Amino acid sequence: MFSLSKSPNCPGCGSASIHRSRRKNLHEHILHKLFFISPFRCRGCDSRYFRFRLGSHSIENHRHHPA
Repeated sequence: MFSLSKSPNCPGCGSASIHRSRRKNLHEHILHKLFFISPFRCRGCDSRYFRFRLGSHSIENHRHHPA
């Protein structure tokens, strides 16, 4: 399911415990590079959704996972 959120919280459960998810395919890489849209995943309910990546460095508990 494609859901585009501006909120820093999960659109499914409202949790603030989210992290950036890996891009899975060419479409997601294009969204990331051209439109600044990245996939995120909720640590609470495990839902995956998309949001604008601008300002994403301010997300609490953000960890960089090397490839």
